[in-house]
Amino acid sequence: MSAIEHQQNLEPESEEAVGFRDQPICLRALRTEDRLLLEDLARRTGSDDLRMRFFTGFQSLPPRLLNELMRIDPKRRITLVASRATSRGQPEMLAIAHAHTSAKGEAELALLVRSDLKGMGLGSLLLETLVARCRRRGLKVLVADVLQENTRMLRLAEKHGFRSESAELGTTRLVLRLDSLAA
Repeated sequence: MSAIEHQQNLEPESEEAVGFRDQPICLRALRTEDRLLLEDLARRTGSDDLRMRFFTGFQSLPPRLLNELMRIDPKRRITLVASRATSRGQPEMLAIAHAHTSAKGEAELALLVRSDLKGMGLGSLLLETLVARCRRRGLKVLVADVLQENTRMLRLAEKHGFRSESAELGTTRLVLRLDSLAA
């Protein structure tokens, strides 16, 4: 079974070790004790990458935004963390992906990958896993508003079947219809 097929068999709350760049990483749900790891992820993410994700410039994430990112609500949010142990055995968060669901069977997604790990396939791994979990949850549509200058995310979304449906004020709305894809 390939890593991708294996990921698609995950339950939303499950934890799974997968290979990434010849090293094991863990894909799992966000936990209440992850705040310090999330703060470290944000510190290790460049201000331009933070701007691409949050559409505003700041050097570090404000506490209110960290609080919002840490809000765990399994009924309305699917949150996926990629983490690994450092050489000293301490956990570190490499990336995080969220899908915020609505009553209409839709979810808005967002990804944040640590700057030094961009372009290595980690975003693709997270997005693929998040899409599979959203599909299993019965969601029909995933959307993402992306800055038009965020070419990495636009290419990643296109690679995974997202289509551009509208563009406003420097952003592009990307849409993936989950109900039209083979499970």
